[in-house]
Amino acid sequence: MNKKGFVRTLEAVIAVVIVLGIMLVLTPAKQPETDIPANLKQSQAFILNHIATNENFRNCIMDTTVYGECRASCAAIDGFVGNNVPKGYDYRCEICSSASTCSNPLPLDKSLYTDSRFIATDPAKVIRVVFWEK
Repeated sequence: MNKKGFVRTLEAVIAVVIVLGIMLVLTPAKQPETDIPANLKQSQAFILNHIATNENFRNCIMDTTVYGECRASCAAIDGFVGNNVPKGYDYRCEICSSASTCSNPLPLDKSLYTDSRFIATDPAKVIRVVFWEK
């Protein structure tokens, strides 16, 4: 029996086990998927589609010069959103001039579910609806 060959094979197996062990330890854990609940997705789509197609709501957004929460610039939109929020959730509606948020800080200790629509391009007007669990 060739002892050199056996020792080399054993060394190779040990090396493979060590490499696999290191890869297992260093590979990041899979992040849990955070899908939007179906009722929130449907509510957001309904709210934003209705706002985008309702002439009164669009005109209110187009005429606003105050960016931030909807209740400050278009109370009718804020009321519409408030009436269509799923039970167990709180919300914020905001009108911004860019893709980033433009109102008071949102709760960072909760999962936020957001969706937005561009209503105008010159000047840019974005309506955003954010939901979170109460």
